[in-house]
Amino acid sequence: MLSGILAIGAVWIAPTARGTFVNVSLPGASSQSEWSGLTGTQYPGYPSYVTSSAAWPAPIAATGGVTGLLLDKTSGLGFPSNGGGIYVGGLTSGTGTYRILSGDSVTLAGFETVVFQIEIEGVGAVWSSLLSGISLDYNEGSQALPPSFFSEVSAVSTGEMFGEPAMRFCLAFQWDLSGQPGDVESFRIGWTAAEHSMSSRFQINQGDTMVQAIPEPAVWVLVGLAAAALCGRAAHGRCWRRTL
Repeated sequence: MLSGILAIGAVWIAPTARGTFVNVSLPGASSQSEWSGLTGTQYPGYPSYVTSSAAWPAPIAATGGVTGLLLDKTSGLGFPSNGGGIYVGGLTSGTGTYRILSGDSVTLAGFETVVFQIEIEGVGAVWSSLLSGISLDYNEGSQALPPSFFSEVSAVSTGEMFGEPAMRFCLAFQWDLSGQPGDVESFRIGWTAAEHSMSSRFQINQGDTMVQAIPEPAVWVLVGLAAAALCGRAAHGRCWRRTL
């Protein structure tokens, strides 16, 4: 079982060590942005467990590297928690939909590729039980482009909860935009995080020269989604809470 304290119907899950991200090195002009330390203490004006479905007062700027990129919640549940990341949960059941968006001032001239990495943990043996629907739009459009490349960088068991596996995944997604018509002047990456998941770190690398920085083809995204559909999500419908 995960180490923790049971109190008033809530479960406190002790923070675990960080996972591993891909070391991204893109040729030509490139930049990197990171988000970490996403706690309620750092962002006191944001929703809490009780008000989890409320809109965020503002997007959260990157905390490292190029800080102009923004992390935002577009709908559903989620808030910066003192568990160490964006927690999806509250007094009602549901998921949370998020996006990272750039502006013209923080998108490289000649932009051709972007790599998105996320560290996420929760209940489920496969990563696609925690994260779904990832896609990219550019130039304020609604192209919903799937990743060109994907890698499950690391998968670490953090124990089990109610007899179900609990895992922490580091995932990397890359888009090849070199063949898109016209210049890419802005982009946004969107995804849905499952209930009871915690996303503790995010990273964006963008570059003006397309090379594959992610070692596995995006077909594995489909494989992961198919596995989730076959296995189902045993945690669905259960109600457990973290002390956040």
